[in-house]
Amino acid sequence: MDKYIHLYMSPNGPGDQRPTAEQVLKDDNLIGQLTGKTILITGGTAGLGTESARVLRKSGAKVWITARTAEKGRAVAEAISAEDTLYPDVGVVVMDLSDLNSVRAGAASFLKECPKLNVLMTNAAVMACPEARSAQGHELQFATNHLAHFLLFHLVLPALLAASTPTFHSRVVALSSTGHRASSIHPGNYALADPHVYTPWLAYGQSKTANALMANEIERRYSAQGLHAWSVHPGAIFETALSRHQEGGAAGLQERMDAEDGEVQRMYKNTGQGAATQVWAAVGTALEGRGGLYLEDMQVSWVADRAKTVAWGGHEAYLYDEGLAERLWRDSLEMVGLPGEKEA
Repeated sequence: MDKYIHLYMSPNGPGDQRPTAEQVLKDDNLIGQLTGKTILITGGTAGLGTESARVLRKSGAKVWITARTAEKGRAVAEAISAEDTLYPDVGVVVMDLSDLNSVRAGAASFLKECPKLNVLMTNAAVMACPEARSAQGHELQFATNHLAHFLLFHLVLPALLAASTPTFHSRVVALSSTGHRASSIHPGNYALADPHVYTPWLAYGQSKTANALMANEIERRYSAQGLHAWSVHPGAIFETALSRHQEGGAAGLQERMDAEDGEVQRMYKNTGQGAATQVWAAVGTALEGRGGLYLEDMQVSWVADRAKTVAWGGHEAYLYDEGLAERLWRDSLEMVGLPGEKEA
C-alpha cells in the first residue's frame, strides 16, 4: 500500500510528481481489465466526479454518474464517452441529493438497469454554504453530503452484495475531507440549531465527519459479506465547483488560505491528482478485501498536527469512534425513514 508515499514527501504544487488518477489505473494494469463491472459515482458532472468517471471508464467498467438534471448529465456523459470508442458509454442517473424522494427515484431507475453494482463512490457535496434546509427539512450540508448518500447506500445495498465475488469484493468510497477537523457530529442537534450554533464550516465539518463514520460502520457491518468501505480526503483542489459558496469563489478561498499559511501552496493539487486517491480506493488492487480506514495522499491518513492548518491534512481521533458511528447510523436510519437493522 505504500508505493506512492515517497512521491508525497516534498510536494511542489499542482502538476508535480504526485500521481494522477489515470496513472494509478495504469500502474495497477487495470486499463480495460474490469469489463462487466459497474461503478456509480454521485456528483459526476463536475470536478473530481467527472475526472473519476473519465478515468474509471478506461478500466472497461460501465460507469454511471448522477446529475441534478438529465440535460447536464447527458452533456458530461457524452463528452467523456466521445474521448474514444473502446469502452462503454457513461450512463446518467437523475438525482437531486437535497431531496430524499429524488434519491429514491434515481436509485429505482438505476437498479432497473443494473441489478449488480461493484463500486459506489459518494463524491457529491456542497461546502460551507449559507444556512439552508433540504426538501425534508434537514440542515442542507448534512442532508446532501451525508443523509442522501446514506439512503442511496441502503437502496443499492442488495446490488452491492450481489456483485461481490471472491476476486473483487464490492466497495463503497465515501468522499470525506480534511474539513472534518472543523467538527465532529452533533447527535441530537444535527441541524446545529438548538442552541443556534450554525456556521458554514462547522456544518461542513460535521457532514464530512459523518461521511467517514458511515464508511467505517459499513465496513464493520458488511465486510464479512464481501463489501468494504473507505473514506477519502482528495486534497486541496481549486479547479472544482466545490468552492462556489465562498466569497470570491475558488480564487477567493485560495487567496485566504495562502495568506493564512505561506507554505500551503505546495500542498495544492490539480484535478487529476485530486482524483487519484478515490480512484485507488475504488479499484486499487492493494486495497482488495480491506476497508474501514480514512485515506489521503494514496495512503492511510495520519493523526493531524494541531499546529498546522487543515490544508496539511491528517485526521482527528473521532473519525474512528465506534460509538459515534453506531449512533449516527441509528439516527440516520430514522431521519431517512428506514427501519432499524439488527446488529451485524
